[in-house]
Amino acid sequence: MAVIPMGKQNFHHLPRQGESSSIPTRSKRFFALETSWYFNTREDQQQGPFKNLGEAKAGLKTYLRRCGIVHCSD
Repeated sequence: MAVIPMGKQNFHHLPRQGESSSIPTRSKRFFALETSWYFNTREDQQQGPFKNLGEAKAGLKTYLRRCGIVHCSD
């Protein structure tokens, strides 16, 4: 499986694994509240706070690895 760098992925047009119906509207995963950054999981749980967007993206990568969703060798 090829790993695409964070920020270069655009999967909003593809169904997720196990989805067979029409693709639901998806919002952006990352958002800021006041001076902190967060990301949403598929389960609609907020993860954070992070100091900046870069740390939030790194946090998402760590979260996906822990869940066994993404396997990277870096």
